[in-house]
Amino acid sequence: MARTELFSDEVQVMKALFQDYNRRSDAEAINAVEQDISDICAGCSAREADARGTLGELSRQVQELEATAAYPHRESLHAERVAALQRQIDVAKQLQQRVQLEAQLRTATATAQEVAAISSSEDSLLRHQLSMYAHITRVTWRLDQQQAVAGTVSDSKSGDIRIFDFDPTSVSHFELVNGLWQLL
Repeated sequence: MARTELFSDEVQVMKALFQDYNRRSDAEAINAVEQDISDICAGCSAREADARGTLGELSRQVQELEATAAYPHRESLHAERVAALQRQIDVAKQLQQRVQLEAQLRTATATAQEVAAISSSEDSLLRHQLSMYAHITRVTWRLDQQQAVAGTVSDSKSGDIRIFDFDPTSVSHFELVNGLWQLL
């Protein structure tokens, strides 16, 4: 026994090592970790597949929205429509200006007719006044001499006709008026 006692400590260590290596807990832990890694990889693969499917669906939706959002007409159509509307606005403004001008023309025509009526009544009044003046003063003006104040004065009582001829450039206005009054 002495021999066993000498190696008893080593035998104890060997038994403990044997028991430790004989145990399956480490292998089971490693298997559990490997199983967890496998589960995580499977979950990641499933999520990756879901993400790919979602990305594919989103890409399809983006293409549909791009097709829907694209302007359905050719590029220059908007500019042509704006130009056409601007021409319509210009035509409308021209029509409005024409209507205003026609209204002004009608107003001016009416005013001209009123002025003509007043002028004709004033003309007849002036003619009447001039004929009264000629009848009362018995003066007949000679209008063919534009540089001179000339004409005749008739006296109905004596039947006398007196001729007058004044040069306004050589006689003052005061002398001209006094000379005419003396004739009357």
